[in-house]
Amino acid sequence: MLIGFVSAKGSPGVTTAVLALAAAWPRTAIVIDADPAGGDVAAGLGRGAWPPASQLLELAVQSRMTTVENALRRLVVRSAEHTPLALAGLGSPVQAATMPWRELGLGLAGIVDADVLCDGGRYVHGEHGNMDLLRACDRLVLVTGSSLPSVRATARLAEVLHVLMDGPTPTLLVIDPGHPYDPIDIRASCGGDGIVELPHDPRTAGVWSHGDAPGRHLDRTPLQRSARRVAAVLASAGTAEVTS
Repeated sequence: MLIGFVSAKGSPGVTTAVLALAAAWPRTAIVIDADPAGGDVAAGLGRGAWPPASQLLELAVQSRMTTVENALRRLVVRSAEHTPLALAGLGSPVQAATMPWRELGLGLAGIVDADVLCDGGRYVHGEHGNMDLLRACDRLVLVTGSSLPSVRATARLAEVLHVLMDGPTPTLLVIDPGHPYDPIDIRASCGGDGIVELPHDPRTAGVWSHGDAPGRHLDRTPLQRSARRVAAVLASAGTAEVTS
């Protein structure tokens, strides 16, 4: 299964959510940093010590000579015992226009023994965006906060995706619900085939966004407990329902 995650402006970090979910995924999961604006995995989770070849541009290069799946298996790394398998993103936004997004999406969607979670970052329209990759996804997740600016931007993006996408209706992932809007109100404004939520947990988020030490009980933290429930929902073939 190929699952894409994307956000509108003013929304919380997609990368942190994707890494937290992948670490709690019920099957083998691979994170692809596919943000067209440039990736954060190498500098954040990897603390600047990510293997140079383990990045999206190299996947595009190697997939000219072999399948996307074969190339990916050679390039993904697990940076620490608590982290998921991952591939770092682009080094510069200018590289996005040269990426074979459609071919990469189709190749990633064809992987059958792992679920691929693509961090699409903030949505970028036009030739510098990754729409062709998002169209290849089996499930698309629209990440939003619960503030008025975040919900308004997400509602506008949901309309754009509805027009442009040939694929599934997005699922909403709300970060820090109830400040002030609850998930039911957000879904009423933004639509979506379902809605899930993750809590505000800055200490655990730092593990994924900045490579902070995880501590002894990472899986018991509020973020990872919720991530486990959300991951089980998103990994299923059914409609995502509200979780808390």
